[in-house]
Amino acid sequence: MPQPHYVVRRSRMGRFNFTLIGAHGRMTGVVVISTENKTREEIEDQAHLKIRALAAELVAVMEKGAPA
Repeated sequence: MPQPHYVVRRSRMGRFNFTLIGAHGRMTGVVVISTENKTREEIEDQAHLKIRALAAELVAVMEKGAPA
């Protein structure tokens, strides 16, 4: 089984398109980062942090199981 990972592509105005890829498929999404008074590195770091946080939230929701 391939290791789960994600791919990020920077768009415009602080938008980052990403794809989470796992053994059973993929999910795509977008995160938006404020670019005001930030370096390119800071913007990219914040985007990666947001993507990781979304992935963690997905895991937390899935671990709770289906609603009754």
